[in-house]
Amino acid sequence: MAALRAFADVLKDLHDAKKNGALFVSVAAASENLVRFYFKDGEICHLSYGPARDQECLDILDCYEMGKAVYFEGMKPPAISSDLPKTEAIIEKLKKSGKQVDITGV
Repeated sequence: MAALRAFADVLKDLHDAKKNGALFVSVAAASENLVRFYFKDGEICHLSYGPARDQECLDILDCYEMGKAVYFEGMKPPAISSDLPKTEAIIEKLKKSGKQVDITGV
């Protein structure tokens, strides 16, 4: 069953549980692309939205309203990013934004 939750809280739960997998989030503006957060041992190791990757993707997230989010346990990242801030900083940025997601499977 889906539930509306603060996006930062969802990321923190995955971080605290040291999850390995991917969180895919739809954008409410009916984009065909998904925001994709990949986790390795609870750390966000890759982030993408369409052609935007990592820091560039993080910089544009404020422009979008998030929709449904689904977590896939064990999904491996396409690459490990080198230009992402620490996971705690990403969580804090999203906490300040106040964004919420309709979450399934976490």
